[in-house]
Order: sequence, then C-alpha cells, then structure tokens
Amino acid sequence: MNENIETTEVEKEEKEVIIPEFYRDLVPDNKHERLWHFSHRHDPANPRKPVRTPDGLPHKEPFDWKEFFPNGNDHIELEVGSGKGAFMAEYGKMHPEINILGSEWDYTWAAFAMRKILKETNGNVVMLCGDIFYFLRDRVQDNTIDAFHMYFPDPWPKERHHKNRLLRPDFLVEVARTLKPGKRYFYWGTDHKEYNDSALETFDAFPGCKIIERNSAEPTEGIMTGFEVKYRKEGRPIYRSIIEFKK
Repeated sequence: MNENIETTEVEKEEKEVIIPEFYRDLVPDNKHERLWHFSHRHDPANPRKPVRTPDGLPHKEPFDWKEFFPNGNDHIELEVGSGKGAFMAEYGKMHPEINILGSEWDYTWAAFAMRKILKETNGNVVMLCGDIFYFLRDRVQDNTIDAFHMYFPDPWPKERHHKNRLLRPDFLVEVARTLKPGKRYFYWGTDHKEYNDSALETFDAFPGCKIIERNSAEPTEGIMTGFEVKYRKEGRPIYRSIIEFKK
C-alpha cells in the first residue's frame, strides 16, 4: 500500500504542467482616436471564454509600426504602464519627431490618458490597452524599438502577488529582442524600495544589461509623472535608474 502511495506522489510531481496559449487580437477603439486594444479573442457562444490556440503555441502575427504611426519615422519608444498619461503627453509634445507607444491595463485610465494626449500632442503618441508583455512577445518584431520607459508601476507589495510584477527575466528577454542594435536604454523609476531592489537585481543578472545610473538618475527630460509629484511632496524616496542594453 505504501508503494502505491509513493508511486502516485511521484506521478503527480512528474506530471507536466501545460500553460494554455490564447488568440489575442489588435483592434482600434471605437470611441477614442489612437487608442488600440490588444485582448483575448472570445468564444461567440460564451463571451467570457477566451479562445485557446489549437496547437498550444503562442498566436504570433508580425506587426508593422506604420499601423500605429502611418506618418511617422522609424524612431519608436515605448512606455510601460502609462497611467493617466502625464509623461507621454509632455514627452510627446517636447519630441514630435519621436513615435511613442503607451500601454495600460485599465481601459478607464487608458482612455483618460489618450484624451489628455490628444490635447497635447500632434499624432506621434498612441495608447495600447492590454498586456504589453504579450504584445511584445507575439507582435513586435526584432530590433524595432529605440527605448523603453517604466515609471512607478504597481509594486504588488504582498509577497504572494510578486508573480504579477512585470519586471522579470522573461520580460527582459522581449525588451532585449525588440530593442534596436547598439546602445539602447531602459528608463526605470519607482518609490518602492523592495521592488526597486528586486528590479535592479533582475537587470544586473540579465546578459547584456548594464546599469549606468543606479538610483540617482534625474527625471527623464525633467518630466515627473503624477505619482512622482505626489510622492516627492510626501517626502518619499525616489529611485530612478538608467539601464543600457547592448547588442
């Protein structure tokens, strides 16, 4: 009897865990100009059920940046987690020659940011509502992005929620793959010390990464996000770094 129990336990440990892959579609928002959705394709018979890929492989479709920026050049920068759009609106206004993609999970914030951006910029900023990790992995081609920005993301402070943090090795794989050859930068900022320590450890351990300014970088182009303005008034420490990816 004990042998049967032990065999069953071994079988459970050796059982392969299969993580499903789903179809995700890129579509323009029907209410807001320059706002796009990247989201699961759902079963018409069950609108709450996402459609799995039949082969269990990622749904990859090559993406042309001209779809977002038909009149722009090929200089592309991406902000991960744009919130209410304060950085993108100001940065896009200062640099009309740069095409900027913002991203946000929450539709309410994404729409708010896009309305703000439309008032401040002239067609060089686009917002994506959806999971930026899967957009990078499944749509963005190699060597097409000039720089990444990530400021004051949700730190998911409880340990059991750390798995929800985006700044992890598999995300950096996509960052490194999509950045153009040469010296390209990832601009990072947070007020959360533990997340900052974890993020910098991840950068330090990733091949080809070098932190060229550690915790002491100035706000990019002098632009502070809404959260940063609030946190500085509250006297919280701010951690800003610039990371170089070499190819």
